[in-house]
Amino acid sequence: MAGSFAAYAIPAVLMAVAFVIKLPLLRRAWQDPILRATALLLGIGAIVFASLPPGNLHRINELTGVPNFAGVWVYSLLTAYSGACLWLIITWREPPSAARRRRTRLVWAAYAVIIVGLWVTFALGDHHVERLRDLDTYYANTPWMREHTMLYLLAHMVSAVVAASILWAWFQEIADTWLRRAVVCLQVAYALGFVFDVAKTAAVAARWTGHDWDYLSTYVAPPFAIAEAFLVSVGFLAGQVGPLCEEQRRLRRTHRRLEPLWRAMLTVGAAPAPATGRVSGAELRLELRRAAINDGLLRLASRLSGERRERVRRQATAEGYDGSAARGIAAAVDILVAVDASRAVGDGPTTVQPTQGHDDAPTDVPDSELESVAHALRVHAPVIETFRRQAAATEGLSTHA
Repeated sequence: MAGSFAAYAIPAVLMAVAFVIKLPLLRRAWQDPILRATALLLGIGAIVFASLPPGNLHRINELTGVPNFAGVWVYSLLTAYSGACLWLIITWREPPSAARRRRTRLVWAAYAVIIVGLWVTFALGDHHVERLRDLDTYYANTPWMREHTMLYLLAHMVSAVVAASILWAWFQEIADTWLRRAVVCLQVAYALGFVFDVAKTAAVAARWTGHDWDYLSTYVAPPFAIAEAFLVSVGFLAGQVGPLCEEQRRLRRTHRRLEPLWRAMLTVGAAPAPATGRVSGAELRLELRRAAINDGLLRLASRLSGERRERVRRQATAEGYDGSAARGIAAAVDILVAVDASRAVGDGPTTVQPTQGHDDAPTDVPDSELESVAHALRVHAPVIETFRRQAAATEGLSTHA
């Protein structure tokens, strides 16, 4: 429990911020066991690291009036943190079932017994000299305090080994990229936690044999514990938040890609009101843009031509464009020519009932192809303009650049 204030303050603040971010969702979805486990893990972790700076340890001792009370306080929280890690991994990996409930209850029962054991051994031990940096090694040969130290180290070590083994078996089954990243992050974290336990145990065992390896406990072990806690928090949050962030990026990217087609549709119908305020999420903005595009296509339906589109597709293919690009170019040309025809006869935005198309070929543009049409408008504008003018000339229409 040694180190600078900043070394402990940074992970404490990060965990506290993550916990606060989770609170609104926790209130709305309290029944979600993964959410509860994550919130518990972050909350305990923040309290542990807020307690660990030596100055705060001393304040806890003074507040309670019990020398080294901060030791049993922190060790109990670390044990609960280890239990919460196992709980979250089991809940995260396995679907809801009676077997999963039994495993999680077993975890909490085991770690509750260990926490009780920590308080019992602390109460029975002689710890009247306050030690803020070397509690473990200073009392390594003291009856009951020796058992007290080894109890929390054993609990933490078992947690690290069991969690790492579960994660290793799970990693072989995972296909999701973000989940694989999270599991790797957690495996590294528990490996660091195991190094922490080994360093601490070696220092304590050295005292039993009359050697002084206290530096392992006082200076070597703490950085591994800090890194472990940080990576555990990052791993659990990445596995849950990462896919959500990825989905938000996908929605914003699709919204941006559809802009050229959306702007083309503004010439045949009024734009819907933009999404604003608290409801202006990426998904809503994308739906509004899709709705505006589909509304414009509906207004143009009587002037879209499957025959025109197929003719342009063949031309684009002959120019060397691949199948997807050729279809996008053909649909874009068809839409722009239909816009020209609509504007030539003065169709307004109130024209909502389309008549039948010019031919029997399909004239609709599926939602799955809207992006390729918008991409063609953005990337292949010169060739689209050429084909557009050719098609308009063939059909006796004038174009509006």
